[in-house]
Order: sequence, then structure tokens, then C-alpha cells
Amino acid sequence: MEIHYTSDFIRSLRGLPKETQRLAARQEEIFRKDPNDTRLHTKALKGRLKGFYSFRVTRNYRALYAWKETDVALFYEIGDRQYIYLSR
Repeated sequence: MEIHYTSDFIRSLRGLPKETQRLAARQEEIFRKDPNDTRLHTKALKGRLKGFYSFRVTRNYRALYAWKETDVALFYEIGDRQYIYLSR
């Protein structure tokens, strides 16, 4: 599994609390092994975000991504679930 990151994703990740960054790294490890692992609570998004997916980092934080190729994901954004879907 290959993962690419947008500059927005990297900037947002660096702005998160250290504990949330640690949890994000753990969730990314799970994602690399199996993007459909139930611990991620992965969801296909709808409406204007059709083609994007999200997975849970914590109860309140989500990572937004899309598939570039079968085994290549592009991580777009990470942040509070109340705001992350508004950024795209």
C-alpha cells in the first residue's frame, strides 16, 4: 500500500495535539495493512464529496482520502469531523 499526502494533510496533522498525532499514525498503520479494517470505520462519502472516503482517527477526528490507483491512496485532509468535510 502506497500513501501520498497533500500539503494540507501534512499541515493539518502537524497542528493536531501530540496524542492525536500518535493515534493517527496508529490508524495509518492499520490502513496500510487493510483499508477496510473495521477499526477504521471507513466510509465512502456522498454528494459533493463522492469519490472521497474517510476513516476515524479518534471519536472526533477523521482523515479524508481518495484512491489514485488500486493500491495508492492520497490523503487530503485530517481534522475535526465537524469541519473536515467543508474543506473540499
